[in-house]
Amino acid sequence: MPWPFRSGGKWASVPAFLPRPLRKSIPLSGPLRTFRSLRRLLIGLLLLAIVPTGGNARTGWRAHALVVNSLGGALGAAQDKAFFRPFAAQMKVGILRYVWDGDPQPAARQGSGGRAWTVALMEDSTARAACMQGVLLRLGGAPGSADACGVPALREGIALAWDRGRIPVAPHWSDFWNVVRYPGKRGLRKDPRSTLEIALMADGVAPADVYAVLATPDGVARAFRKLSQLRPYIEWWTSPAESARIIGNGSVLMTSAVGGEVAAAGSGQRDVGLQWEQSLDDGLSWGVAPDLDHATRDRARSLLHFMAQPEQVARFASLYHARPDAQSVQPLPMDAAFWQEHLPDLSRRFADWLAVP
Repeated sequence: MPWPFRSGGKWASVPAFLPRPLRKSIPLSGPLRTFRSLRRLLIGLLLLAIVPTGGNARTGWRAHALVVNSLGGALGAAQDKAFFRPFAAQMKVGILRYVWDGDPQPAARQGSGGRAWTVALMEDSTARAACMQGVLLRLGGAPGSADACGVPALREGIALAWDRGRIPVAPHWSDFWNVVRYPGKRGLRKDPRSTLEIALMADGVAPADVYAVLATPDGVARAFRKLSQLRPYIEWWTSPAESARIIGNGSVLMTSAVGGEVAAAGSGQRDVGLQWEQSLDDGLSWGVAPDLDHATRDRARSLLHFMAQPEQVARFASLYHARPDAQSVQPLPMDAAFWQEHLPDLSRRFADWLAVP
């Protein structure tokens, strides 16, 4: 039996358990995922699941729905299938998924629909900082621990993606900077995280030494000097899905990219390759909002428990390939503790560098 929902001021009916977009995205400018930047509004809303179709459920499901913030793209679609829809069907609870910019600060907690988030996916470095600031619910651990708030979700690979139609042999980060031999635009993340590590590796720093170098003033200056060499050729991306889109549509010749999004794009407009040597391995975790009522907090914990079950984990892995299959590839793990400590300062430095013509 169809159920009613409110959209654009009119009542409409859609079949139960089918997704339906409710609102347009509302992007705002500003640095990505930093704690001292202007807050960006949540940029999209997708209805994933509903409660049973009885009269009370049809009129009141939104008031009790869990609002989940995720990163969108192929990752979000895989989470829909592996986690959110099965959980909603099993537990008879609604789920609303927003696509957001990854900043859990209270000022950014209201979506275009006016609903505060319940559970959110974010980078480990963001989760650690938010935990220490009291922005996330402490789920366990010592009071002073920065690891007590995030529930591990997945490890996401950031690799070099390139247009194989124009470059037949897999390039490296040093080739990424060689615009004479390989003329064309380059894509990089508009965030110091991953971008500064890549700049140092392109400048000859061994992956194992990257964070030791980046922890020094000379190392920071070295990374920004390297970025300055490439400045006129950079096309910035701000979301995982965008990193795959700009290489798939030919906007750039090469880009740093979220591997799972590129792999999910499949055969697009370009033959896109992924170079996993000197790739980065970024941890993502689920966080829970700190100011939930008891019933909502219990539903949030139930969702986290559901997503951790082996059956659901295996289903998600079959839908989204976040990392290379080859065991010989050893990506550089992004240092969440380093970024928790240095992200505010390096974000300001990065914003200042961007502002220079």
